[in-house]
Formats: sequence, C-alpha cells, structure tokens
Amino acid sequence: MLKGEISAESSGLLWYVVRVRSNAEMKVAQGLEGRGLEVFLPVRRRPRIRSARPIERPLFPGYVFARFDRPSALIVLMCTGVVHILGRGSVPEPVDPVEMYALQSVTRLARSVEALPTFTSGQKVRITGGPLADVEGVVIQDNGRKRLVVSISLLRRSVVAEIDREWIDHLESRMEIGRWAQIGTT
Repeated sequence: MLKGEISAESSGLLWYVVRVRSNAEMKVAQGLEGRGLEVFLPVRRRPRIRSARPIERPLFPGYVFARFDRPSALIVLMCTGVVHILGRGSVPEPVDPVEMYALQSVTRLARSVEALPTFTSGQKVRITGGPLADVEGVVIQDNGRKRLVVSISLLRRSVVAEIDREWIDHLESRMEIGRWAQIGTT
C-alpha cells in the first residue's frame, strides 16, 4: 500500500475517474482536495529548454482520479470544472483497486511515464502528423512500442508503413479511458 492509503474495504472509499474541462485538471484537483477528498493527478514531466524546472502535464489530459463513497458523488459533480464521473449508465464505476495501485506505484517510482494510445488490429485510424498527415489507414500491428504498422490505401494499392504512435488518432471519435460512459452534467 502507498503511504497514507487506507484499504477500500475498511474505509468504504473507492477511486473514480472524474472527467474535467480542458486544462482544468489542477484547479479541479485543488477544489476536490478543498472539499476533503483524496485526489490523484498523475503527471508526466518534460525538461524545459531554458530552465532547470521541468514542465508538468497531466498524464491523462481531461481526467482526475478522486477517492470517495457513492453518496459523495454530488459533491464531486458540484466542483467547478467537473464535467462528469465515468461509469456505466447512471452509476459511477470505481477503478479496479489493483489497477489504481499499479498506476500510483508506476508514477511514483518510474523516471518517466508516458500515456500512449492503444490500437487494435483492423482499427481505422487517421494520421495527424508527419509526411502522411490527414491520410487514413487501418492498423495492421500494434506491438506496444513507439511505432505501429498501418496499411494505407494509395493509388488503389495498399502500402504498409511504420508510423509514430503520436501521429495517429482513432478515426472514429476519440476514445475515453476504458469502457466508461458519462455520468453527471455536461
């Protein structure tokens, strides 16, 4: 267990994913802490070019993790900057405690952490950067590395290219974390 962490069974508190307005992660985290809730905002650190202090950006832009019991969901939803709580239907769904512990441990212990989008074979994607920007294709292979293999139809022929992951976006609407739906206000 992490320092200061109480087991969910004894406290009744579970971790939930809270969707927040764009660039409001820090303000929402402070607002929820001000309401007495435990908050986790994982960040990635990038070196600043002309400064010794690194730039910190949210690891999952638009999301904050908060620990509370279900009756406290209204307190969370009333916090300025909160859009909704992720869940199934109208019921907030907690994050698996094992996954939450792993995420907290990795962000605390790793030298650097990056969130990379995942893709499945056969998924349609759009290339958003590099020389093939705005071209659509189909994922052939995602081996979990920085680059993945995409099949692109050009001139009625299929071309296979290895593309940087950060240059690829889901062709359908951008997927949110996991399988959750929206709960709360918009």
